[in-house]
Amino acid sequence: MLTVLRLGFLALLWVFFLRIANAVWTSATPRPTVATETRSRKRRKSASQSKVVILEPVEHAGLVYPVVNQLTIGRSASCDVTLDDTFVSSQHARIARTDHGLVVSDLGSTNGTYVNREKVTTPIQVSSGTRVQIGSTVLEVR
Repeated sequence: MLTVLRLGFLALLWVFFLRIANAVWTSATPRPTVATETRSRKRRKSASQSKVVILEPVEHAGLVYPVVNQLTIGRSASCDVTLDDTFVSSQHARIARTDHGLVVSDLGSTNGTYVNREKVTTPIQVSSGTRVQIGSTVLEVR
């Protein structure tokens, strides 16, 4: 009887360990939200406008976001581009279309927005090929 109790306890201990390992693994693996995937599919249809393409991280590389009037980027679900990154503010940056082209603005983020590896302190005009880094995400203007 004591052996059965010991084996039962050992089995429960393994189940507990496997559940913890599974929880850690799934929380450490970033996945795009359903809303982000849906938005990216809608945005890929429009190719005649300026657009922003995610280059890094690899799991999101290739996602395309057209810039119609403006594109807000941040952690908030209300943003046009939602990034799941602790270094990204809820309303982090904006890419807007003006009469003179596209302009990148930092929206008072904590960790800053970088254009071609230089920190954005005032709105800056960008052109095709410019790289914008927000947290660990690198985007390219096309």
